[in-house]
Amino acid sequence: MNMYEKIIELCAEKNIKPAGLCKATGIPKSTLSELKQGRTKNLSTQNLYKIAQYFNVSLDYFDDSYDPVENKRDELFEKRKLLFDMSKRATEDQLDTFLVMFRALIDKEEK
Repeated sequence: MNMYEKIIELCAEKNIKPAGLCKATGIPKSTLSELKQGRTKNLSTQNLYKIAQYFNVSLDYFDDSYDPVENKRDELFEKRKLLFDMSKRATEDQLDTFLVMFRALIDKEEK
């Protein structure tokens, strides 16, 4: 999937038209037209960043080698690492409370 197709897919998911994206991000319509027509293959980093921010995706999403499964795995790893790092600063009582809450959330989801 090329960059333009990815942008159109994101627009469809958010139920907006490319013109609405351009208005919201300040990117000229002609920029997306050039991309659509194939006259340009990539957007500037600045424009790509605006689109990524608008859709809340990483810049990597627009890379041809982007793998959503690998990206999700990386995100989960970072979240687990953050939990572990935060737990180092917690007191024993805080950890006990957290574990009770965490178990209750997981048990609720499994039912």
